[in-house]
Amino acid sequence: MPAARSLTALAVALATLLLAGCGGDAESTPPSTTVSVAPSTTPAPSTTSTTLSAKAELLVAYTRSWEVYADALRQLDASKLAATFAGNALKAAQDEVATQKARNQPVQISVDHRPRVLRITASEGLIEDNYRNHSVVLDPSTGIPAEPDPNEMVYQRQTLKRLSGTWKVVEIIEEQRP
Repeated sequence: MPAARSLTALAVALATLLLAGCGGDAESTPPSTTVSVAPSTTPAPSTTSTTLSAKAELLVAYTRSWEVYADALRQLDASKLAATFAGNALKAAQDEVATQKARNQPVQISVDHRPRVLRITASEGLIEDNYRNHSVVLDPSTGIPAEPDPNEMVYQRQTLKRLSGTWKVVEIIEEQRP
């Protein structure tokens, strides 16, 4: 259980960093955050007792989706993806995990995020995240990176929908830029 508590502490710290930049206007950009997620075997219990703004709640759900995605690729286990993904985004994430599993190549997701809420309603939100990707394939026997850090910029927008009371990523659009 200490690992679960560490993950909870990390999630709370990340949420705090994200929320610190969440002023009232949808065009504001929160400070850059780095997420390198350690694998988790149990869901972390919620420790927040305050009500978040809609924008903050959306950003917390977005961050959580990255944690679940990172854990799935590190563990090569797609079974928990449906907790934070649905529709086309769920299918794409499941396919990616299946591909890596067939290759016996776990992936360490490490990303410097810069999420920004572009739009939010009661049931749908759009987040733009122009992030720096440091994710690498790992050697399955040693767990060390089997390739150099790509250190590349990724320009992405993700649509989240509130489904049965839970925000889930339903669409991921990656933009190609020169």
